[in-house]
Amino acid sequence: MEYIFKADIFNLELADQIHLAILPVITELKHEDNYALTISFHVDLLNDSRMDHVDVPLKKWETSRTREDKIYQLLGFQLEKIDELLCNNGIKIISATIQGEKLEFNDNIKVQLSLKEKNHNVSKKIKNNKPLKVKSVVPSLPFTQDTISGFANERLSEMYIDLKEIISSQKLMSEILEIEVTEDDKKLYKAFCEQYRDLWLPTDDTKKLLFDKLRKRVELVLNKHFDKVHSET
Repeated sequence: MEYIFKADIFNLELADQIHLAILPVITELKHEDNYALTISFHVDLLNDSRMDHVDVPLKKWETSRTREDKIYQLLGFQLEKIDELLCNNGIKIISATIQGEKLEFNDNIKVQLSLKEKNHNVSKKIKNNKPLKVKSVVPSLPFTQDTISGFANERLSEMYIDLKEIISSQKLMSEILEIEVTEDDKKLYKAFCEQYRDLWLPTDDTKKLLFDKLRKRVELVLNKHFDKVHSET
């Protein structure tokens, strides 16, 4: 479910406004299901002068000395209030995120409720089997995505260079990556990233799967060329 409406991220009554706006929808949701909540506001509002005058109730350990403090406090406050209100209506929120992104208008708020699959592998011995809730405050989603992309490119670049030290022939590299033979390193690197991009931050299963795939391709191509060389001598 996605709902976009006109609202103000600086309005401390935003939770009530969202509740009224989506009430007809949430009354139809199944209370036994788990949901992920995402609240989006326009990322440009991080530079709004009103951010310097944010005044929300602080927790005992919080301080409000810097602009960054105020940003996280405002977003954290809004997320907590919206999440609390939906939970009070019987909606099971297992992850809640508030994020700045490029919406169509500055005064837009986007609310997303996504159905999450239940974990059927949890031990039956555990009583009161409630899923752990994860809350995230992401002031600038574009910045976060660019940062992650930078880390991914750096890691993949290192892996590609390591592979190139073993396979210096561009012809062999083309065969390993199953593309048309090329001497263009940019095309080779692009093909490598497209096929093995999940290696930059993989699960154990993904890591094993992709490394096994790469190892088998390298062995296949090298063995083929080794046999060819021997057959010609």
